[in-house]
Amino acid sequence: MKILFVERDKNFAPVKYPRNTKEEKLIFNEAYLETEYVWGLSRYIGKWDSSLDISPAGPSEMVQDLSVEYLLDILNNDYCFDFDYEPEEEDILVIWYNYKYPDLRRMPKRPYVRGYTYLIFRDGKWIFDIWIGSKTESITQGFIKFL
Repeated sequence: MKILFVERDKNFAPVKYPRNTKEEKLIFNEAYLETEYVWGLSRYIGKWDSSLDISPAGPSEMVQDLSVEYLLDILNNDYCFDFDYEPEEEDILVIWYNYKYPDLRRMPKRPYVRGYTYLIFRDGKWIFDIWIGSKTESITQGFIKFL
């Protein structure tokens, strides 16, 4: 199974509210439960000038059905981005699993499905590591497409 990191359009708005027809509401109720793997890519720009003792949250070695080992194999051996991108030292790729649509009022509560991991580009390759908060700037974000 191959994957592609697809860049999301800057004007992406995931919610299209249903109109008043029963058919549209049924379709929306099904879509409301759809999940996806999403990612965010950030560039390291420096350390925080703070004396706060930050305890990092531990990322998972599995994000739903995707293992970190599998993701690292693809990232380090194939070009898997659908846009022009050359990783730089300390770039951070956050991958998480979540619902496509945000929680909406008047919709039933959904089961908790969130899971995430951090991958960091160091010494010319992507690695799994705990990322401790530092100054970053967002490069882009998107979703994972399975080919």
